[in-house]
Amino acid sequence: MEKDIGDLLSEWPFNPDEFSARRIKTQDGEDKIQIRIDMGILQLEVEGRPDGQRPYGHESLLDHYAAMLEEHQRFGSQEEEEFAIDEDACEDLFQEAWQYYYRYLSLFHLEDYAGVEQDTAHNLEIFALVQNYADNDEVKWYFEQYYPHAIMMQTRARGMQALDRKDYPGALQLIREGLERIESFVEEWEGEGGEEDLPELTFLREWQEELEKERPLSQREQLERDLRIAVEAENFEEAARLRDKIQTMRPGYLGPNTGRPT
Repeated sequence: MEKDIGDLLSEWPFNPDEFSARRIKTQDGEDKIQIRIDMGILQLEVEGRPDGQRPYGHESLLDHYAAMLEEHQRFGSQEEEEFAIDEDACEDLFQEAWQYYYRYLSLFHLEDYAGVEQDTAHNLEIFALVQNYADNDEVKWYFEQYYPHAIMMQTRARGMQALDRKDYPGALQLIREGLERIESFVEEWEGEGGEEDLPELTFLREWQEELEKERPLSQREQLERDLRIAVEAENFEEAARLRDKIQTMRPGYLGPNTGRPT
């Protein structure tokens, strides 16, 4: 059996300056994701856990501990010991999160934004589980330091899906929500005036500025721009018409000679 993968590596050269991933089909017709790294190729499953394992019979280790927590909450009592996750379990969860991290980077590269949203959600659930139940504060921070990146990538994926629908206001709202989540995290861990120059915050703020400049104007914004132009040109008849048009767009506007909203 031929085990040398030299020809495969030669056919797909490694480029240290860019992330390289592709989706392939196996001889059995199954989809796989491959990532080119300096020493070879990583191959990931598209569905379920990236390494294809089913820890303790569950789709993921997160699902296993979520089931344990649910059982504890259902059958536990106030006298019983609090549910806790030890360092060894946290290490295993971190390794799983690392797999999902590689896959969501690959999915973003492949423009599978729904997949990115799903995998970042998985990691954020791991972070929340560890934050709530790890028995060591140092371990908690070991996970939490990756929270801003997961939020940024989830925000990018959601924003790109909104832009694919030409929903610029929706994309901007999603970016604002992502910024608020990261800023709240910074304030919680660093206090007010904490580290504000996180690269994730910088990226989302710059993206927000770019979209503000590029997004199409709404009907109201277009009318308000035309009104300014009419006033500057001293075209007062046109300005009056535009003011009337804008007035009719206000919530609760009552039309002329009517007693009810138009």
